[in-house]
Amino acid sequence: MKKICNRFKNNRWALISWVLLIMWMVLIFILSSHTADRSSSVSGNILSAILKVVYPEFRQMSADEQFIVLESYQYIIRKSAHFLLFGVLGTLSVNAYKSIHIKTDRLVIVLSLATCVINAILDEIHQIFVPGRSCEITDILIDSIGSLLFIFLTVYIFRCIENGKKASADCENKKQ
Repeated sequence: MKKICNRFKNNRWALISWVLLIMWMVLIFILSSHTADRSSSVSGNILSAILKVVYPEFRQMSADEQFIVLESYQYIIRKSAHFLLFGVLGTLSVNAYKSIHIKTDRLVIVLSLATCVINAILDEIHQIFVPGRSCEITDILIDSIGSLLFIFLTVYIFRCIENGKKASADCENKKQ
């Protein structure tokens, strides 16, 4: 335990990284707490606003026609939201584990993915107790795939940054 506390001591990056990760987990929990009707309403309103911008004919449609269009896109939007929410969770997880100086990318990937998958499973179990919501295995898979993709992307970006710093330092050393 002392070793863990020492990793946070005088390390603002670690503290901020872990606070952001926990806040994102809380956001996911709050969104999962919405009833089915409220969740559909929120995603429907967001989708409606987007369609009014990217699909100008949408404004001229009757309410019934708009409803049909909204329903046809709703599933894709909701699943994309799962993918992105957990993708961001993956990025924040990588950042948090990197901030406490876990050196090997493999361990960072495993810990980050475990964090995200466990969160996805708990999220779906939580939804069993929310009116109109259910536990969907496909959502766990979508969440996990989004997490994994963003985790790999984030680790790759970290590696590029680290390699860039090493290359820059090597150039500076050769000049001296």
